[in-house]
Amino acid sequence: MKVIERLLELQELEMGPKAEAPGSRSIIDALRKEVPEPILAHYDRLRARGKKGVALVRHGVCSGCQMRLATGVHAALLRDEDIAMCDNCARYLLVAPELPPPTPEPPPKKAPVRRRRRKAAPDPSA
Repeated sequence: MKVIERLLELQELEMGPKAEAPGSRSIIDALRKEVPEPILAHYDRLRARGKKGVALVRHGVCSGCQMRLATGVHAALLRDEDIAMCDNCARYLLVAPELPPPTPEPPPKKAPVRRRRRKAAPDPSA
């Protein structure tokens, strides 16, 4: 949902290295106005405890607490039906964008196998 995406942008600005930059305060204020008050209040409570308010979900796992989400919660997130919170850490959840699959590396070329010559057996008649 767009609200949680805005909340993630807000989190990155507030926790990032540019948090004290002169222009970032106006951007932070503008983002805060776009988020509904109850959601913002819960986010601020998490931030006051030193936690992140939004966690990304990858492969059905919350990146905040590393716990697997319930199948129904994960399915609702994928359908983008409603705002969801992690049952374990209470962070708002946002499905992480899918990364393109890595390009497979070609298999290494095998060096030709060198066969050793067998030593000739000693001549028993000598």
